[in-house]
Amino acid sequence: MQKKVLILGGYGNTGLLIARLLIQECDAQLIIAGRNLSRAQKAADELNRECRTDRASAKQIDAADSDNLTAAFEGMDIVVVASSTIEYTQNVSYAALEAGADYLDIQLSSPTKIDVLNRLREKIENKGRCFITDGGYHPGIPAAMVRYAAAKFDALEVANISTAFQMNLNELQFSKPTSSEFIDELKNYNPLVLKNKEWVRVSMKDLPKFNFGELFGQRYCTAMFLEELRSLPETIQSLRETGFYIAGFNWMTDYIIMPVAFAAFKLFGEKAKHPMGKLFNWGLKHFSKPPFGAIIQLEAKGLKDNQNSFFYMKLSHEDAYVLTAVCVVACLLQYLNGSIRSPGLWFQANLVEPIQFFRDIERLGVETTFKSNQSDVDG
Repeated sequence: MQKKVLILGGYGNTGLLIARLLIQECDAQLIIAGRNLSRAQKAADELNRECRTDRASAKQIDAADSDNLTAAFEGMDIVVVASSTIEYTQNVSYAALEAGADYLDIQLSSPTKIDVLNRLREKIENKGRCFITDGGYHPGIPAAMVRYAAAKFDALEVANISTAFQMNLNELQFSKPTSSEFIDELKNYNPLVLKNKEWVRVSMKDLPKFNFGELFGQRYCTAMFLEELRSLPETIQSLRETGFYIAGFNWMTDYIIMPVAFAAFKLFGEKAKHPMGKLFNWGLKHFSKPPFGAIIQLEAKGLKDNQNSFFYMKLSHEDAYVLTAVCVVACLLQYLNGSIRSPGLWFQANLVEPIQFFRDIERLGVETTFKSNQSDVDG
């Protein structure tokens, strides 16, 4: 039976990319949804024309209206949340449950969002629904990279992930909620990494440097804890060190705006969110310079055949939004073919089957690199 996929925010920066890839890669019906019906209809018409199909349609949805959401989700197999609606996570997730739909979000890994979904965990399982959170590239890839690397070792001991990206924000449109979510990520910043099998905080004076090759060169990176990493020491018991590290944006944003934002949060709390969001957006738009692109890489060490071994993998694309969309679609392809659909609440990076996941990511246009002192480096 033909699946029905509703993409909330399907005409946005990432939502439209997901829709375009998905309509090319599967035979599902796509419903482009959001508050602006004319933009949703325009996006659906564009997809149908480009792909010579009639499988895309439009629907008006307001995430703030619970009754509207439940009615709109009726008959859907899965709701993909690509909109900046973290504050309405409870509305959207409850409506999906009531309508009998599965769920996947690509929003930032906010404690607010995770707390709402965790409170629904038992209900999700009892209703037999599959809820996938933290989709995309970061979060969404790091733990999957570690799981992929684990198969290359008899005992994986060290697996660190680092990323650098630069976007031409002058060519993109940002809503106020999107800017607020960036600020929420700063406010909830947590520099935890696993060292000697214990989660510890990395201080600003101990920032490591990572080499991102010709595109970005050597960059200092800050540690950023992602919830998808939490379960790795339990599932990979030889693992004694792992962490996710991210490079900065630009000198203005990193050294002036972000310290101002942290101070503003301490003084004014939630009242600082909107003005700091505007300031953050301004800094990104006016001081982000070429080269543009995104790189995420893993450096792993461990034992193979009683010998010290290393494994390196890198994913790169000229557009961070495309990289995000590709990762979501690679996950959705596994969901739609039934291979990973399982009742419960999952993180994308922990649910996907990693070998096929990265094969699909490469096939969908992301440059992949593998290096190793082992013979089986074929990805």
